[in-house]
Amino acid sequence: MVSDNKETIGNYETSQNGKSVVTRRDVLLMGAVAAAGLSTGKVLAADTAKSGAAAPAKNAAGGELYVARDFSGLVGKKLDGLSQSQIEQHLKLYKGYVGKSNEILAKLKEVDLASANATYSPLRELLMEQSFAVNGVIYHELYFGNLGGSGGEPTGDLKAALDERFGSTGKFMDFLKASGKSMRGWVIVGFNLRGGYLDTFGLDTHNMWSPAGFIPILALDVYEHAYMIDYGVDRAKYLDAFARNVDWGVVAKRLASVSKYPLGLDLTV
Repeated sequence: MVSDNKETIGNYETSQNGKSVVTRRDVLLMGAVAAAGLSTGKVLAADTAKSGAAAPAKNAAGGELYVARDFSGLVGKKLDGLSQSQIEQHLKLYKGYVGKSNEILAKLKEVDLASANATYSPLRELLMEQSFAVNGVIYHELYFGNLGGSGGEPTGDLKAALDERFGSTGKFMDFLKASGKSMRGWVIVGFNLRGGYLDTFGLDTHNMWSPAGFIPILALDVYEHAYMIDYGVDRAKYLDAFARNVDWGVVAKRLASVSKYPLGLDLTV
């Protein structure tokens, strides 16, 4: 089984009256949860050797800000209905998003601010495509992280949360697959911080219709690149294969982490 990338949750500070309060640090760390943790992966050099490419952005330790995590275990693992070739090509695409995220960050440090314009300007284009590239990294890490299991039925608190929201795990899987047929990019299941329950959103591209105050716990990639090597245009068969390979243990760990935050958390404070 592929091990989950561990998630780090900020500690609550305690006020003078002894009650736990959410600090600015906690809110910032919530973004890390959406990326399924901040554990360090193997640093891969971004493909920025092309003429005119800016030097990759660096963190305080001198490494690139975005690093590709090691999902090579999925390649050697026999997934039911997902071939080695399919996974290998998909991982190459993911690593491309990592490289572009670093490249865009570097270019943003040098961009001409005087030309900023809402119709067209280099700054506008970089900001838009940064959201596409970075979400391409995050959602793929969630997706690969929740693959490699044996499918079946979720258990424990995860099952209880799905039953409460959808009626039963069977109805949830029907909803998930139908959502997978409806969207062009992603189906994301996550914890709604506003209401304190599981919710589902569909995205046509990485950076379209992904709401704030919502932390993903399960990602389903429905772009054609996720299944065409194995299934051509038969997305329904791919959705069945995805269900057979979900690692519910990983999804349950993500839920356990994010549900530590207070229900009804207001990010506007």
